[in-house]
Amino acid sequence: MFYFAIGLFVVSLIVSIADIFVEGFGPLAIIGLVGVAVSLVLVAVSSPIGGWIVLGKVMVTVPGLWMLWRFLRKRQLDGRFILSETLAEDTVDVGGLEYFIGKEGVTTSALRPQGFADFNGTKIEVSSEAGYIDVDKRIKVVDVQNRRVFVKLAGN
Repeated sequence: MFYFAIGLFVVSLIVSIADIFVEGFGPLAIIGLVGVAVSLVLVAVSSPIGGWIVLGKVMVTVPGLWMLWRFLRKRQLDGRFILSETLAEDTVDVGGLEYFIGKEGVTTSALRPQGFADFNGTKIEVSSEAGYIDVDKRIKVVDVQNRRVFVKLAGN
């Protein structure tokens, strides 16, 4: 049982570190950390000096993970852990949707009755006032209610 716990510790640590490098901090890393915790408990109960072994594992693992984190930060690989991109350039200020009343645009998806339309490079979600409108059709904004933009076919 003791050797199984040591093996579980080593394998779990390797799986966690590999998952962090490959995918970011995903499900395998979490499973690996759970495996490390289980191995610590197994060692503590299966050996008369289990408490000392657990203390040694913690003293090796914590500084090791700290050095790994510092390594990742120096190598600029921490972008996998922290989202640095935003969608701000694709969004429209919801408070300013009245600006679009009377503007014409083109549907970028079918409106069934909701979909997306492009107004001179600005994509917004719109709702058809009168049912289905196909893709690449000219539309005109007729109303804005409760942050919803209502459109109809242009020329109608």
